[in-house]
Amino acid sequence: MKQKWLLPLTIVCIISSFSLAFQLKILNYSSNSNPLSEKNTNLVTIINDLEAEIKEQENQIEKIRNDLSTLQNQQVEGELQELQDELQKVKILSGLTPVSGKGIVITVDDYSQGLQANPNDDPNKYIIHYENLLNIVSELKVGGAEAISINDQRLITTSEIRCVGNVILVNTTRIAPPFEVRVIGSPKILAEIINNGELEILRTSNFPVTLEEQNEVIIPAYKGELQFNYSQAVKGD
Repeated sequence: MKQKWLLPLTIVCIISSFSLAFQLKILNYSSNSNPLSEKNTNLVTIINDLEAEIKEQENQIEKIRNDLSTLQNQQVEGELQELQDELQKVKILSGLTPVSGKGIVITVDDYSQGLQANPNDDPNKYIIHYENLLNIVSELKVGGAEAISINDQRLITTSEIRCVGNVILVNTTRIAPPFEVRVIGSPKILAEIINNGELEILRTSNFPVTLEEQNEVIIPAYKGELQFNYSQAVKGD
């Protein structure tokens, strides 16, 4: 009688073992395979690749501009020299060459201590937003700023400061706090305007803010590409 039930019982045990192993395999695969995590990883890889490509193109543009500048600075005389001097002025005004002069250096940072002290609060209350940087730049322009950079990104007429998700972009380049704003202009006028504007608001909210007046502020050249697909010079009569 015992032998009669031995074979069916053995078969049932074998089938149960295979079923359990299969379920464990599926469970293990499900825990290791997260579609959302894989998608985020792929997006991060794409972003990093694009940023590396942009950086490489910026380096190539900078090299070409330096080579062109070397040729343009060769010793010439007469009318050609006057044209080169005028070209240099235009390059300075357009942000295509590094500049230095008196000015101020502003540093603003996230209020991380406030977030640590209030972990259940809205984290957006403790970070620097792109609107804060826009307000700072606008006030600096009112104060007569001649050149501005944010984290070594030179601002020109076509520059943009915008937010994509929780990332701030300047000239399509991702920047992160602390944000260093370098400005050339009258130190006293710039400091007076900015201290009574956006910086005062940030200080009131306990954000880390510093401002230094300096005799020599160095601001790099704009490294991006300039494209005018629709604008054309107006021909003289």
